Amino acid sequence: MKQPMVSVVIPAYNNARFLGETIESVLDQTYQNFELIIVNDASPDDILAVVERYPDSRIQYIVHGKNLGLSAARNTGTLAAEGEIIAHLDGDDLYHPQKLQKHVEFLERHPQIGVSYNSRFELNHSATTIREIWRPPRTVDLSDLVLGFPFGPSDMLIRRHWARKVLFDESYTFFGEDLDINCQLALAGCTFASVDSALNYRRYHAGRVKRDIRACQEEETRPLYAVFNHSQCPQNVLSLRDEAFANRYVFWAFVAFVQIETDIGQEYFMEAIRLNPSLMNGNPSSIIENFRSLSILDESQNHKKLLTSIFEQLPVEVDILREQLDLAVAIGYLLKGVRAIIWGRIEDGESYFDQAAAYHTSFDDYYLGMTAAQLQNYEREFGSEAVKAIMPKLTPQLKKIFTYSQLRRFNSLYLFNQAFQYYQAGDYLLVPKIVMNTLFIEPKYLANRGVLKILSKSILKSLVGQNGHKNIGEY
Repeated sequence: MKQPMVSVVIPAYNNARFLGETIESVLDQTYQNFELIIVNDASPDDILAVVERYPDSRIQYIVHGKNLGLSAARNTGTLAAEGEIIAHLDGDDLYHPQKLQKHVEFLERHPQIGVSYNSRFELNHSATTIREIWRPPRTVDLSDLVLGFPFGPSDMLIRRHWARKVLFDESYTFFGEDLDINCQLALAGCTFASVDSALNYRRYHAGRVKRDIRACQEEETRPLYAVFNHSQCPQNVLSLRDEAFANRYVFWAFVAFVQIETDIGQEYFMEAIRLNPSLMNGNPSSIIENFRSLSILDESQNHKKLLTSIFEQLPVEVDILREQLDLAVAIGYLLKGVRAIIWGRIEDGESYFDQAAAYHTSFDDYYLGMTAAQLQNYEREFGSEAVKAIMPKLTPQLKKIFTYSQLRRFNSLYLFNQAFQYYQAGDYLLVPKIVMNTLFIEPKYLANRGVLKILSKSILKSLVGQNGHKNIGEY
């Protein structure tokens, strides 16, 4: 076999029932110059029986004599890899057929980038239907990493020299290794950029219980301590310390409340507020909006019951937040409805919109923006004709809860964001027409410097392109 360009590393532990599909998603790639390294981390199920179903010479099978953990399994694969690019893939996730091809082409065009990553399809819990598209920023740095999780290992490809320079920390046994590896890469000077297509499918599993929430929380925040105590941590990142820790306390407070571990939930909730008092701002407040967002991740759960239970457990010090329950529930129905319509679950979507309308809530333009963003994510993957097919199904539902003037703003906002999307992609010929349509619906955008900037620059770049120069998209 010739030298592979890409080495795909799959850690395998207790996921034999999904591993076959995962392997097939790699073998079915349009780009075929790869090797596939499967590391059996002393799994209790029959991983070997699955691997033997695929007699492909590019597959390398490695077995750990004892269970060493996810980080060690990834490192075993990385150290055995012969490819110039390392791709990590969890044993229950799936690659889009063009995953490797698009990343290899991107890295060839951008030799300064050490890690490329992509958007992904988020699957519904315990199902293979699509919930939504997660689209991270086009570029990230250390400040983005400490504030959240822009992308995970299955989303990434890493140049070999970076993968060998910064291995996974094997002291992380069940949480935190994915955040730690990217923070350490950033501190070492590695640069990140997105391919900007949805190129893998992330599988979720309903009903999983965190047996020791405190241990999980400590493990997941350990990478943050490592970053903020690092001698090379930039000052702008240091200034984010409290916000970064508050974000993680919010998440683990939610987990604790869901599992009716009220004391831990209240402790983490109040610690998040102490670190970042602005979480109490807004209606709904930022912290309740976080809970609302987390509550609708699993379509198999009733988010109204979930939020009602959480609100009953809130600390007495924040009793004022209890007034936001109905609004949070109504917003959840709205956004679940939008998702369901976009991804073809029409009856579910109509039901969710009816339940949102029953609250007689005045939804502000922020949620119009979220609706527009979901449509644009869909359009970026499937094209404008696909969105046109959705709109006759979505518009009657939006009319149930938004006013006529809000729907006009929705149309202008959609076009506004679409113009910026095409500009960033380098499709400059399309921008002027979209901008003019936006201005026709909402003349106030004439005062928006950003709109005028991309309009003038697109016209100029289009003229340059017509004179023989290739238009190149920007990050």
